Amino acid sequence: MGKKILYLGISFISLLVIYIFAHYFFKPNNYSNVVVLDSGWDVTYNGNLYEDVKLSELRKLIGNSTYKGDIITLKKDNVDLGYFISPTLMFDSRYSAWKVYCGDKLAGQRFLEEYKTGKYIGCELNYVSLPKAFKLSTIQITLMVTEDDAYAYYQAPAVGGYVDLLMYSVYNHMFIYLVGAFLVVFGIMFFAVALGFRSNIPEMNMQMYAALMYVALGVWFLSQFKLVDLFIETSGHQTEIEYIALYMVVPLMYMTIGCMRDYLKNKAFLVFSICGSIIPFLLIALHFTGLVHINRTLGIYQLDAFVLIVFMFVKVLIKDAKANLITKSQFIQAVGQIGLAAACVVNVIFYYLELHGICEQIMLSKLILPVAAIFMVFGTLLNYSTFISESFARNEEYSSLAHLAYADELTGLANRSRYEAYMAKISKSEEDYCVISIDLNGLKAINDNQGHLMGDKYISDVGEALKEGFGHVGFIARTGGDEFVGILTDSSMEKVDEIIERLNNCLDNMNKSDPNIYRSAAIGYAFRHEFKNADSNRVYLMADQRMYKNKELLHGRRR
Repeated sequence: MGKKILYLGISFISLLVIYIFAHYFFKPNNYSNVVVLDSGWDVTYNGNLYEDVKLSELRKLIGNSTYKGDIITLKKDNVDLGYFISPTLMFDSRYSAWKVYCGDKLAGQRFLEEYKTGKYIGCELNYVSLPKAFKLSTIQITLMVTEDDAYAYYQAPAVGGYVDLLMYSVYNHMFIYLVGAFLVVFGIMFFAVALGFRSNIPEMNMQMYAALMYVALGVWFLSQFKLVDLFIETSGHQTEIEYIALYMVVPLMYMTIGCMRDYLKNKAFLVFSICGSIIPFLLIALHFTGLVHINRTLGIYQLDAFVLIVFMFVKVLIKDAKANLITKSQFIQAVGQIGLAAACVVNVIFYYLELHGICEQIMLSKLILPVAAIFMVFGTLLNYSTFISESFARNEEYSSLAHLAYADELTGLANRSRYEAYMAKISKSEEDYCVISIDLNGLKAINDNQGHLMGDKYISDVGEALKEGFGHVGFIARTGGDEFVGILTDSSMEKVDEIIERLNNCLDNMNKSDPNIYRSAAIGYAFRHEFKNADSNRVYLMADQRMYKNKELLHGRRR
């Protein structure tokens, strides 16, 4: 376990080193061509004019967050657009319809129809093409707010070429981009693996739901930072995708925990998890029925998630782990989830600090969740590795025990117990079969005259001859000291004489190569179809009688 943790720790550090290297050495060439427009704005907020404002300080001037119905106009003079080949304005809109003017010309507008009809408008990162001008231009952005607390703090717009702005945005969120994309791809691949090996084993089902949780987290990260549109066209639904992905984390976490120690079979946990999982689905349903917008229900979801966090900490990490009721691999998975939950708590604290204007979210609060998710991925890999190692160890132990219980120690063939179990199984069907009774000749004389070691060699040699004679067909067992039985089914019954001849030839060859022991066997066989409503014992007795007739015949020949 210690080595696995060390290797995964080295892998995690290597991942961070690669990211840092990429961040500093793969910076876009035209990154400096993007101009961030933070200062020099004239802001009109519900008729009140604020001149020469830095957008990062606008909240302090206004004194409050925005409310539904607010109209905000941001105007900046003397913007040089002549430097750019295809000048573009990039700005963040939050729950707002908007218009953008360049000089007196309307450069772009969006969500006006939704604003008029009261439909839901989410958060978007907008790119608006501006007319190329060789003189200083005036840019004006008008925001029509549709939700309370839409703008706690304001992100400064930026101008540049379209491709430069796109690369600028990706580069600034490279860590989120890489982590989100990795979680989605890893989650899908790991889900396919877990689904392929799905069984009643709790660990594999736990891995499957954990994989789906990674997909949800990856989509949430990408949509939260407005990066989903790089992959698919969301048509203004990126915020809904963000909240749906977030709201799926709690039900998937319940399922992941539920597969641990089969908690889902516990009635108390089942009721608890069903109630906790219904809440996110209900909140999503309320949004799409138009009763309440999904962002307004975030507090309810956070409370639901907090209850889950407390349950995980008390029930799993304290109570069950202390009582040694969960395995190492399950404990590792639970620790990873608790780490993610703790990161969520930190993120939520900074979210409400920003919402109430105390301070803007710092980069740590934004990055702590992706880092925790990566830790959880490494925990899952460690969990999976531990589970596989333990499974192999258990399988080897079970195989060894099964071999001791059902295998003859001297020949490696099935023993009498295995033979009786096999016969009981095939006797339940109506299928025909052939029983071959095999008895060694002269074993007692060899034991008496040459010793039991030579007698054991005789038995062992006959076991090898039986394996060669039967090949890969039929069932062979040693049922007593010098007694063996073979069972043929299906088309192999037609080869019974061929198998017996091959066995005798093999024994003759052994006699020629090692004449110290004379190896021979008396053989007789019988078919089930020779009897009406006969049990396996009657078929065996008939084969045994025919074997003794063969033994008498062989004894007569030798005399």
